[in-house]
Amino acid sequence: MSLVSYLEKFGQIAVCGSLAACLALPSIAAADDAKNILKAMSDYLAAQKAMSFSYQSSVEAVTPDFEKLQFVSSGTASLTRPDKLRVTRTGGFADVDLSFDGSTLTVHGKNLDAYARVEAKGSVDDLLDRLIGAGLEAPGADLLAADAFDLLMTDVTSAKHVSSAYVDGVECEYLTFRTPEIDWQIWVESGEKPIPRRYVITSKHVGQAPQYTLEISDFKSGAEVASVPYTIDIPSSAKKVDLSELQSLDELPAPTQPGESK
Repeated sequence: MSLVSYLEKFGQIAVCGSLAACLALPSIAAADDAKNILKAMSDYLAAQKAMSFSYQSSVEAVTPDFEKLQFVSSGTASLTRPDKLRVTRTGGFADVDLSFDGSTLTVHGKNLDAYARVEAKGSVDDLLDRLIGAGLEAPGADLLAADAFDLLMTDVTSAKHVSSAYVDGVECEYLTFRTPEIDWQIWVESGEKPIPRRYVITSKHVGQAPQYTLEISDFKSGAEVASVPYTIDIPSSAKKVDLSELQSLDELPAPTQPGESK
């Protein structure tokens, strides 16, 4: 979520009478509109045989003293369907390079001078499920899946197309969705390329409602995608370890569990 002054927010709410009143204006499209836009995004991404993008992500954690901390990292992702993936992430607590070539998953923790390499035959979708189980979830994993719409709509109880908006100067459609456990928002680029530009997940039942935010830029697809090796050259000094010994891609310091922050 972009940083917006609370004073400005309260001023906007005062003009409308309440935030609920603002969101009830006739200009806001029906829930079906939000679902249709999300489905168009999902179908567009699934149709891309190759795509790449840069990203910045932030994940929040709340301390026992109710101090909210935000950990920011950035990196790149390249995907070639059905079975190739390369992801990098650099932040204050992790410097990770992950590759999958359809048969082998390699995760190189550069800051740890350690790596894990395991057999992982299958598709990118199979791999994404495995990474989640290992605590190494790729950034925006749901968005990369071939069935992104079905995954994102799981347990959704409310959907809204709030308005048009701009992310990094690009016109987008601003959508919000609610489930019993989380609220999430997504900004989808308007026009012929409905790609996600911004994605925010809020944990509703955790103190101070920590959020995960993903911002996507420099999206390329098809012939625009630069050639990327889906193998990693590991330095001879790096120690081979079990996958569970490497730090999470969620860019949190070791004492903090990833599940507590989203």
